[in-house]
Amino acid sequence: MIRPFGVGAAGPHVRDLQHRLTATGHWHGPVTGIFDSVTAESVKAFQAQRSIDVDGICGPETWGLLIEAGQRLGDRFLYLRTPHLRGDDVAEVQRMLSTLGFSVGRIDGIWGPLTAAALADFQTNMSLGGDGVCGGRTLQTLQQLVRPLGDASVVAHITERQRLESAGGQLIGRRIAVGEAGGLEPVTASVRREIGRNGAEVLTVHHPDWSTQAAQVNRFGAAVYIGFEVKPAAPSVSYFQGRHFVSRAGQKLATDIADGLEPIFGPIATNGMGLPMLRESAMPAVLCRFERIDALLERNREVADIVAQSTRDLLADQPAA
Repeated sequence: MIRPFGVGAAGPHVRDLQHRLTATGHWHGPVTGIFDSVTAESVKAFQAQRSIDVDGICGPETWGLLIEAGQRLGDRFLYLRTPHLRGDDVAEVQRMLSTLGFSVGRIDGIWGPLTAAALADFQTNMSLGGDGVCGGRTLQTLQQLVRPLGDASVVAHITERQRLESAGGQLIGRRIAVGEAGGLEPVTASVRREIGRNGAEVLTVHHPDWSTQAAQVNRFGAAVYIGFEVKPAAPSVSYFQGRHFVSRAGQKLATDIADGLEPIFGPIATNGMGLPMLRESAMPAVLCRFERIDALLERNREVADIVAQSTRDLLADQPAA
């Protein structure tokens, strides 16, 4: 696990960072191995492009995304393994499969079971063996078929919609997950009680690592996830947005929650982000961030009411593809 480093750092790790920023088009100066203010601005530009928190510090999340950005299509075989392969090359294959009508789930740059199954299905249809390994021949066939179609990756949105369509606007029998990264147990408890009162089965997750939370709610099979976090920044509600995919269901849920919370907390932004919890969860997910923990704890019952109503509204809605 890489330790975060920023302005003032120097050495081979900074040179490596500057090389990787050069490869992504975010560094145009000499590779000095010195993390100065110009390097920090380049890191911020990369973070903004990847829709993660912009702080100019290279931590594990930023470093991981820099490595992913360096994965070029065709440079390696893509197949199902543990841990899952990640990278821009994975996202591009997912986009092509989705464009051709093969459901990969979400276009998230993570080679999971759905992507592996979609590729195997494509290979079988094209008499390519169906081994689930994306090599040169499979990639060439994908590119030849997709090229005339342009960027029409709609199946991922249809898949997300179908996960919600059967709910009929009810929480009864639905699995809903609620999580927080520390210190907000009273809030998640209130949300759990309110949603549970409407007949849903609710999982509450308390863990400081968002990837761990995503793995737990995926195993639970949640239809929706709502997370809470206190962060020294303007209040916001975020949903998943990647380079080739925006969670429309997550966007609707985020907008409804933000609209409901504004009379209580003032202006609340909604934004698409590639944060680990939002990217790695298999269901529509939102992350509610608040600047002050005391204000949130004081109004947590009202927050619970708004979240429960917004979740009901989401399950009643059938977004267009």
